[in-house]
Amino acid sequence: MKTKNISTKTLLLYNLSQSEIENPKVILKDFCLHDHLPAQLEQLKYWRNLLLTNKTYRRRNCPSDLFLQYRMTIKLLEAAWLLREKSTPNNFNLDESEKALREGFLNKEQQEIKFYPTVLSMEELWNPGILFSKLFKQYKLTDYRRILQYWMSEALSPFCNDELLMKDEIIIVYENLQKLYEASWLIYERSCRTKEIQN
Repeated sequence: MKTKNISTKTLLLYNLSQSEIENPKVILKDFCLHDHLPAQLEQLKYWRNLLLTNKTYRRRNCPSDLFLQYRMTIKLLEAAWLLREKSTPNNFNLDESEKALREGFLNKEQQEIKFYPTVLSMEELWNPGILFSKLFKQYKLTDYRRILQYWMSEALSPFCNDELLMKDEIIIVYENLQKLYEASWLIYERSCRTKEIQN
């Protein structure tokens, strides 16, 4: 009997289908089509607050909402992990005229996009793809998966385990996920605008 070789990449991406692994930007699209950015960020904030205040999830008495948020976030992290190698770093050694041109472009874009990111740096706004590699400098994909699994079980549990939940870790991961949501939204919005221009 032949044994099938399973790549390390496939093991790390066990929440994505083969077609999603081949085209991870479809995950960004699915995430953005599920709900608008402010609602996604509000749900993430609510989840964070549950952990910080030791409360149990009660929104609309439907734990499946939290589970869906968890699943979408894990898939978004896996897509970001795949896309991290495709992003090229910005050249921020620009002269004043180049900086002014970039700022002008971003200001104009901010007027045109309904839900414009608020927590991304200027560098990340210019090239949101660089955030994908930044995300995995402090935590690995497996770390995020472990942390979010724990977050979900804690948020749904009527019992709290203060020793295991470190508040600084909650804040750091929360801020990273905020940026991930915003970068994904900006990449999706820009791809939609590019398609409109091409048509």
